[in-house]
Amino acid sequence: MPRLLCLPVLLFFLWLPSQLAAAEVTKQPDKVSIDFLYINANAGEAAGGHTALRLGDAVFHYQFFPDSTFLLVREPWDSFRFLYNDLHNRSIAIAALPLDLSAAIQIRNHFAELLAAQEQFFNALEQLRQEKRFVESLLAGKTDVAVDCLGFFTNTWRAVSPSDLPRYIEKTLGADFLEFTLKEVEGELYKAVAAMNQGRRPGNGFQEILALREALRVLLDNRALTDDALIPAMDKEVSLNVSEREILKAFGDHLAESLVELLRSRRPDRGTAILLQTARFLAVQSSLEKGQMLTLDPFFADVREVKLSDEDIEGGRLRILQEGLLEQSEKRRELFFKEGRHLEIAYTLMETGRARAWELEQVNGGQRRVRLLTKVTLPTRSGNVTVDTLHPDPDGVKENIQILEEEIAEKQKKSEKLYGYNLFTRNCATELIRSLNSTFTDSESGKNVLGGWMEPDSGFAFIPFLFYEQSVKAFSLQDEQFLQARRLRNLETLYAEENDLVVWLRESNTVSSTLYQPRSKDTPFLFFTDDSLLLRPLLGLVNVAYGIAHGVAGLAMLPLDGRENLNQALRGIFYSLPELTFGNIRKGSYSMGESENRL
Repeated sequence: MPRLLCLPVLLFFLWLPSQLAAAEVTKQPDKVSIDFLYINANAGEAAGGHTALRLGDAVFHYQFFPDSTFLLVREPWDSFRFLYNDLHNRSIAIAALPLDLSAAIQIRNHFAELLAAQEQFFNALEQLRQEKRFVESLLAGKTDVAVDCLGFFTNTWRAVSPSDLPRYIEKTLGADFLEFTLKEVEGELYKAVAAMNQGRRPGNGFQEILALREALRVLLDNRALTDDALIPAMDKEVSLNVSEREILKAFGDHLAESLVELLRSRRPDRGTAILLQTARFLAVQSSLEKGQMLTLDPFFADVREVKLSDEDIEGGRLRILQEGLLEQSEKRRELFFKEGRHLEIAYTLMETGRARAWELEQVNGGQRRVRLLTKVTLPTRSGNVTVDTLHPDPDGVKENIQILEEEIAEKQKKSEKLYGYNLFTRNCATELIRSLNSTFTDSESGKNVLGGWMEPDSGFAFIPFLFYEQSVKAFSLQDEQFLQARRLRNLETLYAEENDLVVWLRESNTVSSTLYQPRSKDTPFLFFTDDSLLLRPLLGLVNVAYGIAHGVAGLAMLPLDGRENLNQALRGIFYSLPELTFGNIRKGSYSMGESENRL
C-alpha cells in the first residue's frame, strides 16, 4: 500500500532509516512516562494540526493515506521529530503522563497489537485481490503464475562449484532428498491443478505448492542469479576487510543452515522463504568472490516512483541527499558487522539502505525518476511460471470470480468502517484516544491506571489543539515542553546575534529571508505571520493581495500550465485568510537538501 503524500515526505523516507520495531520503553526504577504530542498546523494536509503519542523512543499516530485509509503508524521519535519539526517546520508541544513501568509496557504492547491487526487485515484483503486477478487470468486463458523471489534466478543450470549449495544440502539431508521431495510436491501440485480444473478456488495453497516446486528446481538445477539481481558496489563503498569477510562467510553458513531447516519443515509457505534464502546465499558468495558488498535488489514491480524537479536538485541539494543516503547505508553496513544476535534483521536493513543510496546515485541530468522504498522491505522480485495443465471449467471460474468480488466488497466495506476517515468522528485525535482507551477493559480500570479518562466524543476533542488541552487537564499531565519549529529557533539565534529590527525586517518576508527559500508546495505568500501576532491581520491582507496577483498571472498561464499556477494562487489565498482574524496556518517548509547548518 503506497502511503506517502508529497515529495518532501518521500525524500525523507528515502533518507531516514525505517525501523522494524519500536524501541523499548526506557526502564527506570519506579516510573516511566507516555507523552502526549500536539504538532501545530502548516499548509497542505497539516492545516488542522496533528496529535501523537510517544512511548519511549516510538511515536504512534494516525495518518490519512492516498487510498483513503486512515491508519495507525509507528515511527522512531528522531525520525518523527525531524520530519515534523525540521522539514515541515512545525512546533511540537509535549506533556508527560508518569506511569508504572508495567502500565507503560501494557499500553505499548496494545498499540503494537493494533498495528499487527491492521496489517493482517490489509494483507488478507490483498490476498483476495491477488486471487481474483489470478482467477480472472485463468478465464482469459492465461496460465502464467507469478512466484515471489523466483525473478532473481536464471532459467539455466550452472556448473557445480566446490562450495555448491546443493551438495551441502545433500550431505546434510541425504543424496536423494531434493529429488524425492520434488516428486512429492509435484504430486501435490497435480492434485491442486485437478481440483482447480473442477472449479475449486485456488486460495493460497496452489501458489504455495508452486513456489515450493520452483524452489526445489532452483536448488537441483544449481541456478545462478540474474545479471541484474544485485545492487552493485557504489563508488564510495569500501572493499571488504578481513574481519568483514569472516563475518560475511559465517552469515553465508547461517543461511545454508536455515535453508536445511526450511527444507525439513512442513511450513506450507516455505517455498518463497527457500527462494529468498538461496538468493541471499548467492549474493553473499558473490560478495566474497569480488571483495565488495553486494546485496539483492529489493525494489518490487509496482514500487512508487517520483520525478525530481529542478527545485529538488539545484544548489547542491542532490549532492547532500546522495551523501546523506550513502552515510545511512554505511551505518547500516557497520550495524550488520557489529550485530551479534539478529543478523538477518541487520542484513535486511543493509539491503534496503544500499538500494536507496544506489537508486539516488543514478540521478543525473537525464535521469530524474527515483524509485522509493518507504520502509524496510524484503526482496520479492517475482518470476512467472507457466502451468500448461491448468484448464479450469469457465463456468466454475466465473462463479469463483463472483464469490471473490463479493468477499472483496465485504472486506472493503469493513475497511471503510474500521479504517475510514471522518473529520469529526474519526481523525488523528479521536482515534488516538480511542486506541488508548481500548487498552483497558472499561473506563474505571483505565482511570485507575491513567489517573483520568477521556472519551473520543467528549467536547471538542476532535480538534487537535483542544484534544491536547483536554488531555493535559484530564490526565494531569506534567513536564510540558515546547519544541520550536525550525525557522523560529533559527530566528531566535539571529536575534541574539544581530540587531532585532534588522533581523525582523530581513526575515519577516520570503524575498530577503536567509532562513527560508520559497517552495512551490508552500503556496505563494510574502510575509511570515507565525511570529507576528499583532501585525498578523495587516500582513495577512498583504499575503491575500499577493495571492490574488499570482492568481491573475495564473490566468494568463492557463494555456501553458494546466491551471497549476492558478491553483497554487487559490491555495495561497486560502491559507492567508485565517491571518485576517489573527489565525495562522502556513509557516513554510524545508527540503531534505536544505541543511540547517548552512542557513
